[in-house]
Amino acid sequence: MQKKFYVVLMMLGLLYLSLVPVAPAKAQGAAPSEHLVFYFPSDAIVKMHKIKITQTAFASYFEMNSFNGGYGGLQHTPDSSKGSSHTLISSLWDPNTAGGIYSQVDYAATNTYTGRFGGEGDGYQSINPYNWVLNTWYNQVIRAWKSGGRLHVATFIQNLSSGEWFHTATLSVPDQSGYLGQNNDAFLENWTGSGSDRDGRYVRKAFFKDCWSLNTAGVWQKHTSRYFSANAGDSARNGIYDRAFNSGYDSSEDAYFMVHGGSTTPDAAFGTGRTLNLPAQTGQGDAPTLTTGEVSSVSAVYQSQQVIVSWTDNSKKSPQLSATVEILDNNQQILASYTDTLPERRQDTLNTQLPAGTYTAKVTIRDIFNQPSTAVTNSFIVADAIDTGYYRIKNAASGKYLAVEDSATDNLKNIVQYTGNNSSAFEWKIQNAGSSYNLVNKKSSKAIDLPASTQTSGTQPIQYSLTGGTNQQWNLIPVATDTYLIQSNMSNHFVLDNPGSSSADGTKMIIYATNGTQGSANQRWILEPADQPQQNTAATSHSALLLKTRNSSGFSLWPSPAQNKLKVRINTPDKTNKSAILIYDNKGVLVKKQSTIDGASVYQINIGDLPAGIYHLIHNKDRQSFIKK
Repeated sequence: MQKKFYVVLMMLGLLYLSLVPVAPAKAQGAAPSEHLVFYFPSDAIVKMHKIKITQTAFASYFEMNSFNGGYGGLQHTPDSSKGSSHTLISSLWDPNTAGGIYSQVDYAATNTYTGRFGGEGDGYQSINPYNWVLNTWYNQVIRAWKSGGRLHVATFIQNLSSGEWFHTATLSVPDQSGYLGQNNDAFLENWTGSGSDRDGRYVRKAFFKDCWSLNTAGVWQKHTSRYFSANAGDSARNGIYDRAFNSGYDSSEDAYFMVHGGSTTPDAAFGTGRTLNLPAQTGQGDAPTLTTGEVSSVSAVYQSQQVIVSWTDNSKKSPQLSATVEILDNNQQILASYTDTLPERRQDTLNTQLPAGTYTAKVTIRDIFNQPSTAVTNSFIVADAIDTGYYRIKNAASGKYLAVEDSATDNLKNIVQYTGNNSSAFEWKIQNAGSSYNLVNKKSSKAIDLPASTQTSGTQPIQYSLTGGTNQQWNLIPVATDTYLIQSNMSNHFVLDNPGSSSADGTKMIIYATNGTQGSANQRWILEPADQPQQNTAATSHSALLLKTRNSSGFSLWPSPAQNKLKVRINTPDKTNKSAILIYDNKGVLVKKQSTIDGASVYQINIGDLPAGIYHLIHNKDRQSFIKK
């Protein structure tokens, strides 16, 4: 009897266990992988999609865009070694790893990591510590173009709260048929079910909207249909979370959503299935609302028969895809131009030989949506070649002169400023050093030097025996009449700077990044030929004349540039007294003088015998500059 009782208990126990749901032995408990698939009619050069993540946990991937050969999105990873656990990723597979046909990295932002990956195909990935935040909309753009026999794919993202755009990386593969492909797949993944801080017990949720495609003809397209799918066949991986998924359209967000994990259950519309067709987004419109790329500033310098043009873009406008740089003369004729397709490029060098004069640099960009910007220009000066010889070098802010500390002749003494005099301690020999110059003190016979080739901001130059090294080479960049930036020829190209615009004798000079487009006054240096009297004591010197005159309001001159004849109209002729029309060259030397005639207003001056360059015409207290070509 007792034996039968135990048998009955065992049978009841087995029956109970058979009724209790048990996860498969190998279940890891990951939330199911989910997809939002959007159908488009044709191949794309741009894929664009917005996301807002509202719930997350470690081991989460929120993909916004997938395309032929790659994908991009946001991750929440337990690995913060790249600078943040909230990262921005983009990847591009090799076309044929076994055959030696690889993807490659063309560009990566300063803090973007790039490296090879495998396990799901092989290729290159980029990871940026973007540090995205919950409940914020982001707009990701994948942009493709072809050049140099390759298909380039760049990833951009915009924080829609701040408006800031960011270009994380450009990857590429050898050219192939097509671009990014037709359709788009947004993806939500919990990539591991192991770990109590990252498995399927945590709910992950994101909203997606405004999925667009720009086709190869430049036409914006909306998705024609769309559906949701939760991966089937992953029950062993998902365990008890295998049906912890849901999706739909949320009219309050005008967006689709995907959610999984925790106590999530599918909507009744799923039935027992794992897919769901979704309605069109109500507020998407017929085309996306876009800003147009914008150039913020342009600067240019001329040195060694090259024009170096730099520009900045507005980071809250659509990002640059390509840029066109043009050099124009005073008649707005294009002398040189260059166009390239490099979203990260902010400087171009144009090889062109220019005579002395004033020129214009013009930059126009085309943004990633193929929209041209408004052109932005800035003028720059090409000065006459600097005559090698001795000069006094005066700071435009302080009026003090460049010298060696204590007028010493030994190595390692700092370069300072003092109130000037006519001694050799204030004279510097400008001598050719290839395409640059050495600046050698007349008293010490030693050159201005960056110690140990240090070129960090704030480094104090010294004097040292002439070695011919790059750390003793300086570029003289003209920014005004007889006025230059003294720029190190080392890679940082920092300029000689009077810190804080100090007026104190003995202030030690430093090197510093150029302020603005052409340097601030404390970075500008006036060259005074040493064989002329100092300008602060000689009233007839060039700078003194300029100080005692004003920009012309009393006369006009034309043409400029002029070749043989220059005409001058005096607005209010003096009918009782004779005066003189004076022309000075760029060194302050008087080269022409013509007396006026009582009551006459228009004069023609023969300048055919003058060499090409910049000149300054002075009448009474008025002045105006012109170019002789």
